Amino acid sequence: MLYDLSFLEPSQTWPPKSEGERLKKYEENRKLFKGKHNEVFDDWIRLLREDQKSTLELILNWQKRLSTLWADLLVGEPPGVTTGEEESREQQAVDRLVEDTQLVIESYDAAIDLSRYGDGILKVRYNNRAIIEAISPSIWFPVFSRDSIKQYRFHVLAWSFKVGKEKYLRAEIHEPGLITNRLFLMDGDSIKKEVELKTVEEYREMPQVIETGTEEFLVFPVHNLKTTEDGFGMDDYSDMDSIIQELEVRIAQISRILDKHADPNMYGPADALEEDPANPGKYTFRGGGKYFPVEQEEATPGYVVWEGQLEAAFKEIDVLMEQLYILSETSAAAFGQLKSGLAESGTALRRLMMTPLAKVNRIRLQFDPALKKVLKTAMELEREQGKADAVELTGNINIEWHDGLPDDPKENMEIDSGEYEAGIISLETILRRRGLRGKALQEEIARIQEDRQMNNPLSQAPFSGDNTP
Repeated sequence: MLYDLSFLEPSQTWPPKSEGERLKKYEENRKLFKGKHNEVFDDWIRLLREDQKSTLELILNWQKRLSTLWADLLVGEPPGVTTGEEESREQQAVDRLVEDTQLVIESYDAAIDLSRYGDGILKVRYNNRAIIEAISPSIWFPVFSRDSIKQYRFHVLAWSFKVGKEKYLRAEIHEPGLITNRLFLMDGDSIKKEVELKTVEEYREMPQVIETGTEEFLVFPVHNLKTTEDGFGMDDYSDMDSIIQELEVRIAQISRILDKHADPNMYGPADALEEDPANPGKYTFRGGGKYFPVEQEEATPGYVVWEGQLEAAFKEIDVLMEQLYILSETSAAAFGQLKSGLAESGTALRRLMMTPLAKVNRIRLQFDPALKKVLKTAMELEREQGKADAVELTGNINIEWHDGLPDDPKENMEIDSGEYEAGIISLETILRRRGLRGKALQEEIARIQEDRQMNNPLSQAPFSGDNTP
């Protein structure tokens, strides 16, 4: 880990050696996510008969499926963001900010990074309006306090690039209320010297120091599972890589056995061989597969077959899948693998999804405070930059999260009706659950009350209690 900015001094290696293992893991997991398993699992060839130079063409991209699963359950059903009173300037400003910055999409990208890398990074910047974007943690180099691993001194965003033959290192050093832009000339993998920003045409107009006027950093990390000894979150792939590799190898071997049985070798009399006209002296068999001549007199032709132990192979696959579900904190239900009768109601489905929902809730505990800070900081940044419709958010920002599971309308209606009849919930709260807000909510309440009066004769004269002739 990094504790000061000395890694940006001349003659220092880039990237810093202390970050090498982390960046290597990022690169491996990026390849796994994209399905390039052959570039990460080096042991494939040996397991698939190295003597035959076998290649694995069947890839089970569980890594990608798992990462998208967590993102889908977290924000696939967009959360609601509220602050202050309905229709207030604060609420309108937050609604505009959520829509303009595509907050849900950026959160989705950050959730995928959190799964595959262990950390998701959200960054706020200003370009005529606040912009919220997910950035790769591979360019994030946090500088920690020596007194507390949970306290940041700086967030450094740095990446290298080439202009012609010259290689440069660009760095943004973030502090609360301040961003310092720096540019370095590289000599191979070492920092040669710092140069002026205008050295590169793209940065000619960029100020070296930017005062943001905010109290927070403009970089917001969101972590996966993390311990008190670690400054970075744990990725979801490391615990499963060996299981997924074994699954891919085992299924590929089963496929090869079935291919062999579909085109088996034969044995029989030598006179079944014919000379190949194109290769004099070479004898072949036209029946397909290999042919093994048997020298015994009157040898009966037959197929070379063997017991492939496929039943044992499939049993191993079942065991591996069970372990995969356990270690990935998922279940067959999370991927739609449901047996008839197991999830005939929303409650039953949620019971089967208990472990995945617990994992998503753990991720949500990280995203909730981060997104609240992101929105408040983005609005504060707009106010400092003088944007016309920016307002001061004095109240709390509330985020209404959803579980991402399909609703059971019949079950929801029964629950709402029971709670309403028991007097523990109001009609307005029930309609809010349906997503109604503001004017639309009040109009719907008025229509419901009007319909009740029209359909209930006891509420009208002469049954209304008025006995006047």
